[in-house]
Amino acid sequence: MGRYKSVAFTTPSTWQGPIKEGGETLLSNEEEEALETLKFNFNIESLGLVLYSTDPKQPSDLQHQQNLRLGEFALHLLKTSGKILSSGSVEVTTVLSGCTLDDLRAGMERTTSRMVGRRDEDSPEAMIDVTYRQSAAEREVVAVLQKLYLCASVEFLMAVTDFFLQALPQMPTSVQSNRLPLRQTTEPRADGKTASTLRTRLRAVVVDPEVVFVASLMKADAPALVASFQCDFSLQAEEDGTQNMRANLRELKVLACPFIRNKEDTAVTTVLRPCSVALETRTHPNQPLSGSVTVEEVIVKISPFILNTVMTITAAMTAKQGDEQSKESQTEVSDLWSVMNIYGCNFWFLGVDAATEVTESFREQDGRSEGESFTAEVKVVQVTLESGSGHRTAPLLLAESSFSGSARNWSSLLQLRADMTLEVNYFNELQAVWEPLIELVDGGRRRWNLELEMKNSPLQDKSPVHGDDFVILPEPRTAVSICSRDTMNITVSQCSLRVLHNLATAFSEGTGSSFDPSLKEKAPFTIRNALGIPLIVQHSATLRPLGSLVQGKLHELLVDQTMDLEHSMFKTSSRGKLSALQRQESCLFNLTVVPSGYSEISNIAVNKPGRRLYNIRGPMLQEAVSVLLQIDAADGNKVITVRSPLQIKNHFSVPFTILMYCPSSRSLQSIGQAEPEREFHISLATYRCQLFVRPAGHLDGHYSPSSTCVAWKEQVHHSSEVRSVLQCPAADCSLLPLMVSTLAVPDELRHIASHGEEDWDPAYIIHLHPVARLRNLLPYSVRYMMESSADSYELQEGSTSDLVNARVSGEILSIVLMKYQGRDWHGHIRIQQEMPEFLPVCLTCNSDSNMSVDVSVHVTRTTSCLLLSLFSPYWIINKTSRVLQYRAEDISVKHPADYRDIVLFSFRKKNLFSKSKIQLCISTSSWSDAFSPDTVGSYGCVRCPANNMDFLVGVSIQMSSFNLTRIVTMSPFYTLVNKSSYELEVGEVSSQMSTRWHYISSTECLPLWPENSSGKLCVRVVGSESTSKFFFFNRQDNGTLLSLDVCGGIIVEVNISDHSTIISFNDYYEGAAPALLLNHTPWVTISYRQSGSVTVHELKPSEARRFVWDDPAGVQMLSWSCMEHCGELDLLKDDVGQFSYDSLSQVHWVSFLDGRQRVLLFTEDVGIVTKARQAEELEQFQQEVKVSLQNLGLSLINNTGRQEIAYIGITSSGVVWEMKPKNRWKPFNQKNINLLEKTYQNQLSRKTEGGWVKLETNLEVNLCGATMMMRQPLSCPVRRNFLSGIQVEFKQSLHQRSLRAQLHWLQVDNQLPGAIFPIVFHPVPPPKSIALDSEPKPFIDVSVITRFNQHSSVMQFKYFMALVQEMAVKIDQGFLGAILALFTPAADPQADQKARLLERDLKLLQTELMEASLTDTSGLSFFEHFHISPIKLHLSLSLGSSGEDSAQEVAAVQSLNLLLKSIGATLTDVDDLIFKLAFFEVKYQFYRREKLMWAVVQHYTEQFLKQMYVLVLGLDVLGNPFGLIRGLSEGVEAFFYEPFQGAVQGPEEFAEGFVIGVRSLLGHTVGGAAGMVSRITGSVGKGLAAITMDKEYQQKRREEMNRPPRDFGESLAKGGKGLLMGVMGGVTGIVTKPVEGAKKGGAAGFFKGIGKGLVGVVARPTGGIVDMASSTFHGIQRAAESTEEVTKLRPVRLIREDGIIRPYDLTESQGFDLFQRSEIKQLEGEVFRNHCPYPGHRKTNIIVTNRRVLCVKEIDFVGHFNREWECLFENFYRPPAVTGSELKIYCKEQQKLKLPKRDGQESVRNVQLCDSNIAQKLQAAISEAQVAQQQHRMSRQKSQRFLKVNNKQ
Repeated sequence: MGRYKSVAFTTPSTWQGPIKEGGETLLSNEEEEALETLKFNFNIESLGLVLYSTDPKQPSDLQHQQNLRLGEFALHLLKTSGKILSSGSVEVTTVLSGCTLDDLRAGMERTTSRMVGRRDEDSPEAMIDVTYRQSAAEREVVAVLQKLYLCASVEFLMAVTDFFLQALPQMPTSVQSNRLPLRQTTEPRADGKTASTLRTRLRAVVVDPEVVFVASLMKADAPALVASFQCDFSLQAEEDGTQNMRANLRELKVLACPFIRNKEDTAVTTVLRPCSVALETRTHPNQPLSGSVTVEEVIVKISPFILNTVMTITAAMTAKQGDEQSKESQTEVSDLWSVMNIYGCNFWFLGVDAATEVTESFREQDGRSEGESFTAEVKVVQVTLESGSGHRTAPLLLAESSFSGSARNWSSLLQLRADMTLEVNYFNELQAVWEPLIELVDGGRRRWNLELEMKNSPLQDKSPVHGDDFVILPEPRTAVSICSRDTMNITVSQCSLRVLHNLATAFSEGTGSSFDPSLKEKAPFTIRNALGIPLIVQHSATLRPLGSLVQGKLHELLVDQTMDLEHSMFKTSSRGKLSALQRQESCLFNLTVVPSGYSEISNIAVNKPGRRLYNIRGPMLQEAVSVLLQIDAADGNKVITVRSPLQIKNHFSVPFTILMYCPSSRSLQSIGQAEPEREFHISLATYRCQLFVRPAGHLDGHYSPSSTCVAWKEQVHHSSEVRSVLQCPAADCSLLPLMVSTLAVPDELRHIASHGEEDWDPAYIIHLHPVARLRNLLPYSVRYMMESSADSYELQEGSTSDLVNARVSGEILSIVLMKYQGRDWHGHIRIQQEMPEFLPVCLTCNSDSNMSVDVSVHVTRTTSCLLLSLFSPYWIINKTSRVLQYRAEDISVKHPADYRDIVLFSFRKKNLFSKSKIQLCISTSSWSDAFSPDTVGSYGCVRCPANNMDFLVGVSIQMSSFNLTRIVTMSPFYTLVNKSSYELEVGEVSSQMSTRWHYISSTECLPLWPENSSGKLCVRVVGSESTSKFFFFNRQDNGTLLSLDVCGGIIVEVNISDHSTIISFNDYYEGAAPALLLNHTPWVTISYRQSGSVTVHELKPSEARRFVWDDPAGVQMLSWSCMEHCGELDLLKDDVGQFSYDSLSQVHWVSFLDGRQRVLLFTEDVGIVTKARQAEELEQFQQEVKVSLQNLGLSLINNTGRQEIAYIGITSSGVVWEMKPKNRWKPFNQKNINLLEKTYQNQLSRKTEGGWVKLETNLEVNLCGATMMMRQPLSCPVRRNFLSGIQVEFKQSLHQRSLRAQLHWLQVDNQLPGAIFPIVFHPVPPPKSIALDSEPKPFIDVSVITRFNQHSSVMQFKYFMALVQEMAVKIDQGFLGAILALFTPAADPQADQKARLLERDLKLLQTELMEASLTDTSGLSFFEHFHISPIKLHLSLSLGSSGEDSAQEVAAVQSLNLLLKSIGATLTDVDDLIFKLAFFEVKYQFYRREKLMWAVVQHYTEQFLKQMYVLVLGLDVLGNPFGLIRGLSEGVEAFFYEPFQGAVQGPEEFAEGFVIGVRSLLGHTVGGAAGMVSRITGSVGKGLAAITMDKEYQQKRREEMNRPPRDFGESLAKGGKGLLMGVMGGVTGIVTKPVEGAKKGGAAGFFKGIGKGLVGVVARPTGGIVDMASSTFHGIQRAAESTEEVTKLRPVRLIREDGIIRPYDLTESQGFDLFQRSEIKQLEGEVFRNHCPYPGHRKTNIIVTNRRVLCVKEIDFVGHFNREWECLFENFYRPPAVTGSELKIYCKEQQKLKLPKRDGQESVRNVQLCDSNIAQKLQAAISEAQVAQQQHRMSRQKSQRFLKVNNKQ
């Protein structure tokens, strides 16, 4: 529907001369005469195209509706003109002056409808201009596109694409899929020669386009991204076929801003600074292509606003998914057990694959593609992450990186190499500097570097054939190796943690849907005037007041006014070349402040927070007064408060009015109100006045002003902190006064500028505290009332209140506990000075005075306030739905069945620190054994014996969030959960005939209290007669299907843990049946049954049936038979076999998993067997990725303490020699490695000859050839290598993935000075004798092999093994405190936060019994072999602290101590306790991955906690701490073996069939085990050995303990048994003891022996551990064979006095370490500054500190240092000077004069150094130290001002 206006077509006959362009004649001589044969000229004024969408409701008549329009596309003024010359040359020019696309959809609000157009509508230039010229020799095309505006509105573009897609004819999909694809014949290759060989030039230029991405067009201020760039593209093809292509993209920049923006709008953020990209490629005919791309610098900024913009846009792009819940096809359950025909079932493994012909996959190698190469380089990438609202953000993280890479031969076998570098810094707001997060390497010379290599190998079709000895795996198709040879050092400090936390919160808010882009932004600087007089502010040119464009520099700031400043300009100079640290923001932001009537304070740098004091002069005053500038930084906004040097902080919950005494009127005048927890600034005029306080707020009028003034300046000369107590008398004189405790502390100043005055006003902060506070930590509210005060107050749970009238002199506080058990209880506390830390309080019931409840008060003293916390030591929660009773020595408590109410329980102890136990009875049972309710974090089960059946109650003990209360939850041991969609009844066998039924509705929980010990249940659907078969409910079961008529089947799962057993019922799902049997044979009938069952079923040819256990409580084995052949299967593992049916046919059977369904298939077709087992074969890996990081270091730093706390290092190994016997490199054992290395070094240093050498271990090697070889004991290559710190290998093929991850060595160093244990954590190498015989093992080794196929969503874990070596943890209290201080926020959590914590505790209690398992939806996986090794841990604890700072104990350590005090356990120093945590194993089970991980974590933590309680605290725990044996059939066992005996297999060994179970390797399992039956609930205490009645064992143990070690070591080495008698362990006792018993005493002896064996299982191993005299039981005595000493990884980092973290510098750290080790008595406040070795003197160093220069010499016997000489700075009479390499120090000699003084000779010390550089560096270091010391002294020095007793005041 183009509107065709006019076309002019003229053929003029006049000849025009050749066209000249830029003075160059384009036409050559022969063409001079060529005439124009044709000249044409088209004009189209406009051409429009409108898209209409169809309305399905209306008939499609031709009249289109206006409201159905979709869009209009229009071209304006299209002119085409051209001419053809007689010589055949052509020249055509097309000009389009405008092109628009409008969105015309009706019913939508839009701010603009223009989608494509010109940027400025009315400019005369054309939008598109294309010129085409062709002559005989060449073609040329030039295209120019100008000023394009494109609004990429996602929804409109989607609508338009939809429009065209719907127009396409739909192909019926069903037809398509059934057709076989036609085979493509190979096409003939077009030969390059035949193409026309004109020279072609193509040039395209894009000028100033603007592309806007916007999510919604509704709002004008919708967030949008705008990109603009310049582009220039040229392509040249020569006659000979050479092609050159160049593309340049310049000034590419991206902005985030509102969709439609005004000219001067400031709401613009630059996302990408302008950057340029250059691309070049070249090809010659029959030669490979080469090309390169270069990017100069990319500077990207990411802030929450930008992220939100990008996310809204991308969210709009992804089309809304229809909310179709993929309902699982409901299985038709009525005919679950009927016979099916296998051909009607469409099984994938019975289908036939389409074959591919060999010739198709064959490709001719292309000669031209050899040697292609392409290089890419990005010189610098800089990414800044910023936080803050809107467009004004503060930078937090800055990453710099560069990249260069090259690719070759991509059309045949691609090879890639790339290098990447990285450096990350974070912004420290408090110092206003960038600090390193990922540090530079090589002492700061270059960035951390990562190398990537990738190569493709040819496809190999041959699957590995099972050869005679081993499998050869072909090279993987794609091998990627990523490795770094540098150490990656990461710095973690409080500041960096805060930065990461801020970023995380900012970005999570930014990505949240509720994010509001128009949030109020904070200005970078805010100035507050709190001086009480007007100010004049003058700022530097880099700042300007917010919003105003006037350039005036002077602004008046009235009293209590604020003013916002912002940066006046951003220089966008390319600073990117410098690293972030070198260009620390150097442009200073300066202010000058003039208080009216005083002198000015000039040039205050405002970018560093802190408090600075300045002296100013007034006209009439004799002395200067001081003004304090306080700069606080928060979230990129700095608040500058100008105030006097006095500040009041109110810590009450009510505001106070501050009054001053006015001498002239002799009255008190109010000067303002101090709000709670806010800073109140005293004005400059009242700084010297006397101050009084009066409570305000809701107490206003109740109290008069304080009777005395706030004391501070009168007392300053006595002590730096001044305390006083004020009384505010009550208005009603019969009541108590209100008490205020004041504390005046000196302010921490960063800088004092006294301007030549010798004195200044001292800066103080006065804190107002209540004398006492009450905190309610009970789960009920409390009312309290002070004696002789007017009213009582209510205190909610978790909240805190000020006791304003308390004076701590014996007054009484009455307390009422409200609504506890429906009654009120009252009691009282006497508040006095000497209160114990824990105080019992007895509350009596109001309605019945015989009833009472005990609670406790915990008393915390701070400097000025007493905090009384009301708590109960135990909350007991009853979830059993039965009545419980508890009793301890003389208390018994009844707990009703309704478990909403919490019972507050506490022991009546004479002594709080005695260990107490509690007994339990349920309903009618008798009392249980006593157990301790103190073992937090442990679980167990308590047995309450009743007449015919024991009641089992699960007990779990949790810690409350405030660390004073243990929450003890009693729950039923057995719980029934109905997760099915039916209402069920669960039957319990009570006698021969009768069954007790429990009704349980859908999604409900019910406690089960079994009445007899049969352990069997059955189930039926309500309303049906048929019941299921019986099943055991006390054995672990991961899903057994019970067949029922009504619903086909119900699945029962039994989950057993230490303190509960959960029996859950689920609906049948596809794959739940134990097996699906298929008979795919033509004529064989197969009969099958459950082993031990009489019912036999038959399976006819081509029939399929599901199989279900006839007796779930019987033996779960399937036995099948066919003629004389039969077999038994456990239906767990994959298996295959065959038997011959008759002479002609073989029948194969195969058992495999199809999804969750186990399938047993009988067939004669081998192809089907292969297909069903496809995941078993070993194929060529498609890709392999190897990642190796040589070293990784993590440095933990406390910013405020200016100390490195710890250094965590993951390091690589020493030299490892490897051999390649088959197709993989394997390390030699340690002994051979040592020998080979020795030989190699000898040959290098020419000590021995090269050639073949025979070593003592009968190896014969040749180490000097081009490849090193070994010929004895077998012939193979050898190599010298090492193991990286972290190594990960990932391989994947069509049906399997494998992952092998190794961490070689992990060590944590304690970097605090004077640490008791210098190394906190390290792996313990095995004893030498064992280590020599085994190859080096990584500390952690994980191997995972999974199989999968495209027909199933279930992942099969063939093998999962994790092995962790023995390790040692050595912690002292100081280290623990320092670490906790680093990770806990500095500020004490405020009361409201405490209240929130208590709410959280209460919420947890409200949760129903219902398991979390209902929410667990992750996919299932099948685990064939899942094993995590045992963990052996040596623990040493020391209560000593590692430094001077032990006084200020960290809150977190306090809470630990508090916990210990309240249980009455005392922690002592322990040395080398050994914890043994049994291994975890699962076999042939379906598990959800999260659930399995959770099980693993629980398995180890529970064991650890229990052993901790037993070994360290000596408490009793429920159950046995040392693991428990469960029946082997149940899939989860827990034993212990020594970790270095474990072996992990990679995918290759696994494939080679070396599956040596860990078990067979060990021969025996060692470790503690207690069957569920004989679970020991008794004490596992010190006297454990006595339990073992076995005399021999006790005897042997005594001998072991007294045997001399030498003998011991020899016996170990000689016998080479590896492990001593200990390893034979208790488990063999289970077998051998009964036999011995029977020999000695017949049947009775046999049973006694069984008893001994069982007890021995538990007692022996635990005895060996608990008995701390030695670890003999394990056959390894550390003392006998010392292993190499573990040393620190690096000396401690030096952090200078300014507290800025700089990149790690090894030399200065060594100096610092020397200074610390030298133990030279340090002067007060002395810190290390610098050092250098003193040449010409052995082991002597010169050290510069901030107080002196000293020379230190190390004496040879161990570690003693001697101070040779020292020069204190205060004795310098002239600065040091340098002449050549000599440094002269002019210092007055002290005490004895070493040099006889000649007249006029100065005392000078000459220090001769290596060269002049070092001398100058040392001189600079000394002068810097002097300057720093002087300023430091100023800010620490006390003001003398109030010390002169002033008569004027």
